[in-house]
Amino acid sequence: MSEKKKEAAVMGGVQYPFKNDQAVGFYNAMLEQTIRTNRVIARGVERIAREQMEWTETAMESTRSFAGVKQPSEALALQTDIAMSMSESFVASAGRIAEIQRETGSEMKDILVDSIKAFNDSLPKTT
Repeated sequence: MSEKKKEAAVMGGVQYPFKNDQAVGFYNAMLEQTIRTNRVIARGVERIAREQMEWTETAMESTRSFAGVKQPSEALALQTDIAMSMSESFVASAGRIAEIQRETGSEMKDILVDSIKAFNDSLPKTT
């Protein structure tokens, strides 16, 4: 039995554009791209979580100064200062998070481009 007939018999008689070794290679390449994608996503989520945690810690630290307040007027002035400081800090943190999202998106785009190229390169060549 010829090699082509053996492959067709193994595949239920259906003709596929890939040979078995090509299909395995394609599967391995896609698995590798999936792992790369997951690492990029995990790194982005970790960076964003770290940024949010730092902002939360800063916010909590700034409210500790209320413990030493003796007069309502002091509390009002302190509250105003904290609100201004936290709003500025929030805007800066949101900017850093947006940058992390842009960087992660760019990495994801690069992986997609690599995946498309790998797929196209794996297709059987027609003459």
